[in-house]
Amino acid sequence: MDKNNDNKIPEDGFDEAETKKNLVMARIRKAQPEPKEPLARTPLRKASKKKKNAVVVAPSPVARSPAAFSPVAKKIQEEKVNEVLKHLKSPVPRPEEKKSKDKKGKKTITETEEDELTADRMGHKFIEHIGFIETGPSLNTYYLTHLLNMAQSIETHDAFTRNTFKNRNPDVFCIDKTRVKLMDPNIEYYIHANHIKFDRLTRTYIATQHPLPGTLNDFWAMIADQKVEFIVSLTNSKTASFPIYYPNKPSTFRNFGQFFVYCNSVIPPKMKYRFTEYKFDFVAQSEKEEKRTIRLYHYPHWVKNTVPASTNVVLEIVKKLRKKKSNSPVVVQCETGVNQSAEVIYVDAVCSMLDSGVEANFDSLFRQMRQQKSQVMTQRLHFLHSIATVLDFIKYHFLSIPDPLICQMASIMFSISKDFQYNMSEEPIDEKHPLKSPPMRELCEKDAK
Repeated sequence: MDKNNDNKIPEDGFDEAETKKNLVMARIRKAQPEPKEPLARTPLRKASKKKKNAVVVAPSPVARSPAAFSPVAKKIQEEKVNEVLKHLKSPVPRPEEKKSKDKKGKKTITETEEDELTADRMGHKFIEHIGFIETGPSLNTYYLTHLLNMAQSIETHDAFTRNTFKNRNPDVFCIDKTRVKLMDPNIEYYIHANHIKFDRLTRTYIATQHPLPGTLNDFWAMIADQKVEFIVSLTNSKTASFPIYYPNKPSTFRNFGQFFVYCNSVIPPKMKYRFTEYKFDFVAQSEKEEKRTIRLYHYPHWVKNTVPASTNVVLEIVKKLRKKKSNSPVVVQCETGVNQSAEVIYVDAVCSMLDSGVEANFDSLFRQMRQQKSQVMTQRLHFLHSIATVLDFIKYHFLSIPDPLICQMASIMFSISKDFQYNMSEEPIDEKHPLKSPPMRELCEKDAK
């Protein structure tokens, strides 16, 4: 047998391939209709401005074949193109996005993560802003030269002058423009309290003094008029000039004119730097007699002209207010309503804005507060302690902080703490039942979404 014949293709194979080729060409000619008239060239339309960024799909090789001009082939091709465009316009699914918005409008996991990234950026920006001031003139100098003297309110205070017997301190004015006006015609309309609102923040506040023995009814009239649900008390009622203005034992009640306050429960602090929580049933004896639940957070160890021994004190209040959502203003009360109250309001406003992904400019917020409440934060130790408290909040609330910013925060904290570390209010130690300090991360943890 000849070896060269092994590589030869049989003649039957050529005939079979030629037959298949003829059949395919016959089908193509049959599917392609003979054009009766030459096809007019469709004028090209200019791309609209809205479609400038549209995705250009490369022409398919099938479109060049003769069969592509048939109506059936065109229809199939259009369906494929529409399907591709529909797929391109639809959002790209991500691994972490498992649920869409439900009927209640809750955010998807992806949207939540994007909000957290925005909040992280706002936290980083706040650190950089504070660091820039501290490395330049220093926060201490900036407060004395820019905030203390240049942000004083020049509003009138005529009602304050007419009601001197209702003012605890004659040097702390009550601005007419922002003061709380009582609605009950049977009660004198004046009370030493001011509304405080901030741009881009839904929560509002009322800063007020500790009620005098003769203004207890006025205080609860304000609570009724403003539909208040949360009160923060930062004074110690040990003397007659600082009366207890609520029932402080469970299952007891007190009447303040036409207002009835019943104490449902008292929750004492279980750890250091925490407050006593009171839960009241409040009823205004009127035609409607609406019943409302009010919570009061009392921290009695914050002495005048000092700051708390730990930032945990203010952060615990911030945590409570963050969890309890309310559309009514939060009443914050200290001796005169200008130092301890201002620090709590300032820190809560900054932390709330950062947590919501809103830029919190410490200078702008301070000026807004000073314009609505006269002589707030007149002591620099309260301002510096407020900044230190916010930095602690950022440190433990936002976990993705770059190492350079962490080092910058540590440097700022070391620098500003020297100005208030010798003016701190230490809590009394109970040897029988000593309280432990709460972990900082627990106070600053993110809410469950």
